[in-house]
Parts: sequence; structure tokens; C-alpha cells
Amino acid sequence: MQEVAHWRSDELAARLTFLTLLFAPIGDWYVTPFVMLLSAAGLLLRDLWRSPWLWTALAVLTALRALADWPLADNHAYLLAYWCTAFAVATWLPDRDSLARNARLLIGLTFGFAAWQKWMALDYPNDVFFLTTFLVDERFEDFAVLFGGLTYEQIYMAREYLQGDYRAGAPTTAFPFELPLVFSLLARLSTVWNLVEQTLVAVAFLVPARSFVGRLRDPLLLVFCLTIYAVAPVPSFGWLLIAMGVAQAVPSLTVRLWYLATFGLLAIYYEVPWTTLLVEAIGLG
Repeated sequence: MQEVAHWRSDELAARLTFLTLLFAPIGDWYVTPFVMLLSAAGLLLRDLWRSPWLWTALAVLTALRALADWPLADNHAYLLAYWCTAFAVATWLPDRDSLARNARLLIGLTFGFAAWQKWMALDYPNDVFFLTTFLVDERFEDFAVLFGGLTYEQIYMAREYLQGDYRAGAPTTAFPFELPLVFSLLARLSTVWNLVEQTLVAVAFLVPARSFVGRLRDPLLLVFCLTIYAVAPVPSFGWLLIAMGVAQAVPSLTVRLWYLATFGLLAIYYEVPWTTLLVEAIGLG
């Protein structure tokens, strides 16, 4: 416990970044083994995390992965490349505040652009995104049954209807059933929560640290990770945000333990099918 308190913020951020790259390997055969070997070496060999050559190599490899998948790479693939580049810059320069400053900017700008895109989208503020996603994306089936008042049969019917081939014209039949009110409320709550939370995180990380909202940076980011990634199965994005959060946070043992606990909880969210278990326990399946 005390060892965690005495670690430098950039060292803890580096270790969490290495763990992220090992827990969620990235890229194809010409990227994956090299990223994993460098991450393992950085984690196991003392002080190697300080090496500018290691971070430069990781920056190049993560950028290569993002370019190889262009333009279909996951959003956090680009953020990971930016983050490794920020680490490389910080290790090459004598400015010890460089990493913390870039972590704040990356988090703030990432959430800012994400929130702006959602506010401007035609199908997000009106709940269409979540109304559709909860029905079409198989990863949210159990969640929709558990909290949306739907049956699996209804989800399958809705999916078949929504994924039909309508290139020749609009559907000639009506939607197969009336959506329950609780499902509409679930979509509304999900929309509002994402819009408000992402906007607040963006503002908190972009305004001065001593302002009222600026003091809420860490709690807002932690709440985002604890709630969003309980449902969205992309823990690698959450782990990356936690590594950046640690880099910019004040070196407080309490704050660090919250970040580390959240890092571990995201792994549990991903590996334990809690929605499926609850559906089976309640007898909704």
C-alpha cells in the first residue's frame, strides 16, 4: 500500500499502460508480439519505463496499428497512439509536467469532441441511437431484457426487422410490437447520462484545476468508467482513461486506490457476465 503512495505519478501511469497493452493485445502479427514484449519488459525491468526509446517504439507501433485499420479503427486506437506519443515526448524532454499536462488535454479533448459529436448528431439526442443499439447489438441483449422489459423473442423480431434490406424502399410492414415504456425510459436515461457525463468530464479537464468543476476531475472520470463500462464491453478504453487519469491526478493515496480499484473492477465487469447471471437468477431467460 505504501509503495503505491510513493510511486511517481508517471511511473504508475506507465505500469497501468503496460498492463492495458498486455490485457488487451492490439494489432496484427506484425504489431502484437512487439507491443506485448515491450510492455512486459517495461513492467518487469526496473526503470525501463523511463526509456524514451521504449515509448518511441510503442508510439510507432500503436500508430501503425491505427493506420493499418484506417478508417475503421476503434476510437481508442487513436487515443492509445496519442498517449504513447505523449509518453515518448515526456521521456525525451526534461519537463516533468509534460505528461500530466498532456493527459489532461487528451482526456478533456477526447470527451469534448465526443460530447460535441453526440450533441450535434441527428440520431443521438432523440434516443434513436440507444433504442436501436439495445435491440441490434447482441452484446446488450441481456441488459435490455434485464432493465428494458423486453423478452429475447421480441429482441430477435426487432433485430430481424431493423436489419432488413430496405435499399429498394421503406419497409411495408409496421414494427413487430410496441416498445414497452420502461425500454423507452432506459434509452432516454442512457442518452441523458452519456451526454451530461461526457460534457462534464470534458469541462472538468479543460478548465483550471482550482476551479469548482476542475476539482471534480477525478470523481467525474471515475464515475464515467464505473458506470459506462459496467455495460459497454470495451474495458481497454476504460483502462487507458484510468492510466491517463492517474498521470494527471494529485499524488494522493486515496485517489490512486480509487483509480486502481476501478481498473480492477473493469476487468471483473468484462469477464463476469453479470447481466446474464441476473437474468438467469430472476428467471427472465
